[in-house]
Amino acid sequence: MDGERHSAGNSARRRWAFLLCLLLAAIAVAVVSTSGGGKKAAPAPAPTVGEQLRGQDTAAKLPGVGSGADYNSAFDTLSARCQEQGASLGDEVQAVLELLQKNGVTDENRLTVMQHLAATLPAGVGQQQSCAQAGNAYVTKAGQHP
Repeated sequence: MDGERHSAGNSARRRWAFLLCLLLAAIAVAVVSTSGGGKKAAPAPAPTVGEQLRGQDTAAKLPGVGSGADYNSAFDTLSARCQEQGASLGDEVQAVLELLQKNGVTDENRLTVMQHLAATLPAGVGQQQSCAQAGNAYVTKAGQHP
């Protein structure tokens, strides 16, 4: 009788062990499937300054909004010619547009401001100039030709 009890006890322990293993396996599968296998999606890259400027033109419903590539290209060209860089150059473009609008110029947007400013500055390595000064000169010139 002891052998039967011992055998029945081992059988019950084996069943519990088996059920415990199944439970642990189910938990592991649930954790892996909800966490994506430990892999997290890469965060979206931050928008470039050119893309931010385009977004502002789009939000303001200004005429002549170009593509994101147009804005990035114009910003890159202007960056190569200006002492100001990155966000501070974006701020200069914004300031020039605001001054133009204050002076009654309504056919400009951030893209055209970047294109016009770049056209007034020399291209070439070591030739970077102050875009703030170029912007002031552009605003003055544009104000003379309504």
